[in-house]
Order: sequence, then structure tokens, then C-alpha cells
Amino acid sequence: MSDHRHRHRHHDLTVLRPATVAQTGIWAAQQQAPDDPLYNCAVAIALDGTLDHDALRRSVARAVAEADTLRTRFHATDNGVGLTVEPAGETGETEEAGKGLLGVVDLSGHAQPEAAAEQLMDEDLRTATDLATEAPCTHVLFVLGPQRSLLYFRYHHIALDGFGQYLHCRRLAELYTAYESGRDPAPSAAAPLAGLLDETAAYLSSPDRAADAAFWRDEFAAPPQGTPLTGRAASSGGTVGGTALLSSEQLSTLLGTVGAGVGRWSATIVAATAAYTHRLTGHPEVITSLPMAARHSRAALATPAMLANVLPLRLPVGPATTFARLVGETGTKIRRIIRHQRYPTAYLRADLGLPAGSAALVGPEVNVMAFGRDFRFGSCATTPRQLPAGLIPDLALKVYRTPAGRDGPTGAGPQADSMKIEFLGNATLYTEDDIATHRERFLAFLESAAARPDRPLSRLPLPGNGR
Repeated sequence: MSDHRHRHRHHDLTVLRPATVAQTGIWAAQQQAPDDPLYNCAVAIALDGTLDHDALRRSVARAVAEADTLRTRFHATDNGVGLTVEPAGETGETEEAGKGLLGVVDLSGHAQPEAAAEQLMDEDLRTATDLATEAPCTHVLFVLGPQRSLLYFRYHHIALDGFGQYLHCRRLAELYTAYESGRDPAPSAAAPLAGLLDETAAYLSSPDRAADAAFWRDEFAAPPQGTPLTGRAASSGGTVGGTALLSSEQLSTLLGTVGAGVGRWSATIVAATAAYTHRLTGHPEVITSLPMAARHSRAALATPAMLANVLPLRLPVGPATTFARLVGETGTKIRRIIRHQRYPTAYLRADLGLPAGSAALVGPEVNVMAFGRDFRFGSCATTPRQLPAGLIPDLALKVYRTPAGRDGPTGAGPQADSMKIEFLGNATLYTEDDIATHRERFLAFLESAAARPDRPLSRLPLPGNGR
């Protein structure tokens, strides 16, 4: 697998373009620790059924050719960080190109193929990428048996955000479905990366940027105090985590009270995180970190890229605050900051005069995956799974909701409404036991708050003590 990772490098670079503000920040952090894979991210997609390997190879080749960001390289220049896009000549739909872009590892004869695949993926995730010379992503197919495979897609966060990953995987599924059935795929809706870079540059000199800056300066006119649960934010380190699945009965209780209504269920999870943080830290104002897509145009919404922004949501929370009131205030504030989500957090930190490494804008992160995972690879039942990777400064909750009626992972028919919450922590700050404790305490607190939404937060039970 390591051979596949480093084998394909191009040298015919295109015109150098300035990287975005977000990419510049990631690049600078990576240069401080070039051997640390702190920005590696990945998804593993289980494919159950008879898989057409040639169709998958063609799909990967075409998807990479369509997505400029997956062929980027980054370079230090006298004027800052620049990027180039490798030509798509070797990523056409020829059989040879497909073989080059999709590694295949046959583990079907292994005594424990699933465990072997997990080990290989973990090893790959722990290997840093040279952003100047290596592709920012890799695709590997693990053959686990005659009717089961695992498609592994690893990428550097400088090239893709979570929404971009979803767009790429959905396009892979569309292409594979067409090729498997012998059809010509529909044209890609993705725009050239150059257009998105122009769009981002235009925003930074526009009245919209000035209005966004004024909004954020007003929002943090009083100096902020971050609320990471450990009291500090990590700038490096791996990830430890655990997962919880909320049943349809639990969701019925949650959504039947404070969480009913469009968008209210996501505000409910964010509000619960803020209330939980308040109970643990005692802070009268809580910061929660909210990843935003920061996509404004139709082209940006259709193009895999790194455009996301992580914004601080500041909420006053007191002992007399009720959960119902907090959910309402959270929803109102989220709607406000969505209108100003493109303002770079790096600019906000500079506006506030925050020093490097300051935790003033850091709190538990809540990433609500509202864009779903509703893609399918042809006749194969498809189950995507995010792998715990990427830099997490403190604690993060990643929330996935599957509405009732959608086909289950095995394709056996519609499933009940469900929600999965991944609890992830920085390994320099938390142990696996710490994360397990937070998971159980948070879920118990959420259940109690949803059952008694009009009771003051100080009167809601919070199991256990300590961090």
C-alpha cells in the first residue's frame, strides 16, 4: 500500500495560483510538523455484492480528472503559499490510468481480512503527505471476499473538506452505477478550481467581506474566553473516539419536544453540547465550534474543494436557563452566523488580536452532517464510515442522521429514523476511557434535558464527576 501511495507523481505543473486563507493556515501548521499526519482524513465505504473492478477503476480515474483539487500541489513562494493543479492527462478513462489511481489489495485469503484492512488503513493514515510533490489523496480497494469489498479514500484536509468529500464519493457512486450498467455517465457539475479561487479572492475585497467583518467584531466586542473542556486546545495529536446510536424511540422523545421543526434537531444537539459544557466548566458564556460549508455559489456547492470554515458560536448559559430556551436561542444564533460564514476565522483571530495557540475561540466542536450519505454504488449495498482522523483541538461531536424510510445499509428495505453521534477527542488531552465517560454522561444529560425542557439546567441530573 505504501508503494501505491508514492508511486504516481507528476512534474508538468500548471500556473501557480495563491492558496486560500484556510489552505494557507493548514499549510503553515503542516510545515511546522511535516512528519505529522495531523490533517489526514479518510472514509471507508463497505461494498457488499458483486463488484465490477474495471467499472470502479474507470470511476476513480474520471472522478479525479473532474476534481482539480485532488491533483493539487502546494509550494512556498515569496508572496505566500501557492498551488498548482496537475494535468489530468494520466487520469483519463484508460485501463492503465485506472490501475494507477486505484490500488487493489486482495485480502480474501487472509484469516481476518477486515482486521487486516483496518491495520493497513491505520498505517496509511499515520503517514504524512508531502504537499509539494505528492497527490493529496489516494484510493485503495480492499477485496475482503467474493461478495464484500472496502473502498478506502484518504485525503489531506488542505484539498477537501467534509462536504467536498461527500461530493467526491457521491460522484464516484454515480460514475460506477453508470459504468456497471453500461451507460454513459452524466456530465460533471463540478467547476474548475480556478473559478472557485477567483470567487474566494473576489469575496475578500467585496462589501460582503466588510459586512461580515463588522458582524464578527460586534459579536466579540467583549473579549472571548474559550471553553475547551480540558482548559486548553491542542495543536497536534491523534484522535481517540467512540460512537453512540440513538434509537428511533430516543429520537422521538428528542424531536417530539424541543427538537421538532425544520433545523431544530441540529440546534438541539448544539444546545445540549453548550449546556453540557456549562455544567462541566461553570462558564457563563460557552463557545462551541461549528464547521460551516462556507459555500455561496451554485458552482461551490457542486465542486469538491476545501472551502469550509470553523466558526465560534457564543452562547450565554446560566443556572436558570432552561433547555427549551437555550435551543431557541441557539437556533436563532446559528441562523445569524450562517449569513456570515465565509469570513475566515484566521481574520477574526487577527481582528481580536489573539496570539498563536490561543484557545479564546475554541470550544467543543459540533459537526452536523446535514448533507447526508445517500449514495449507492450500483448493485452493491453501500455503507460509508468516517475514520477517526484529522486535527481535533479538544472534543468533537460528529452527528449523522438517517431519516425514516431510507434504505438500510444492507439494502433490505427502509429503516427507522436514527442518529449516530461520534465522540472524538485529541489523544494528547483524552484517553479512550475519558471519551467513553463523556459519551455516556452527555447522552444521559441529553435524555434528561429533552424529557424536562422547561427545567433550569442547574436542576438537571449530570451523572458522575470530574472531567
